[in-house]
Amino acid sequence: MNNYPTYSSKQKWIHWISAILVLIVITLPLAKDSLSHLFGGKNELFTWHKSLGIIVFCITIWRIYVVIKDGVPEVLPKHERFQRILSKAVQGIIYLLLLILPLSGYLMSGRSIHFLGLISIRNLSLSNDVHRFFHSVHIIGAYLLIALLLLHIAAAIYHHVWVKDNVLKAMLPNRWFNH
Repeated sequence: MNNYPTYSSKQKWIHWISAILVLIVITLPLAKDSLSHLFGGKNELFTWHKSLGIIVFCITIWRIYVVIKDGVPEVLPKHERFQRILSKAVQGIIYLLLLILPLSGYLMSGRSIHFLGLISIRNLSLSNDVHRFFHSVHIIGAYLLIALLLLHIAAAIYHHVWVKDNVLKAMLPNRWFNH
């Protein structure tokens, strides 16, 4: 049995499913020229980008609900005030971006979204200026998300390799560390 604070199994699943989906959602438009043939063209690739973005949005809402309902473990020591504030700020902004990006993506598009080819979500009739504004929000937000995710990953590696504490272990499956 571990003797350090750890996230619940539900929180770990939500985290890693989100991480995988976000990685895919980010990769699709960045590698559209290389990957579009796998999807039958750029339009189909962006259909997957948008559909997975909607799933990330829904999972993020669920994740925020779980955090509010269940709380989170205190994995950083209380005396590390700056790290605790920075950690919460980065995580909070990541959550916010995981909500803003799908919404801005929807609002920037002049086309309906065909969610997983199952249902169609009608586009809103907005002016070109509004579409351009939300396009800017989407692009800037995406790069900010990438930067914050890299910071988040670097912090986890820093804690595991250099500080040698249990911050990363708190989000990994318990069986990896129970011998």
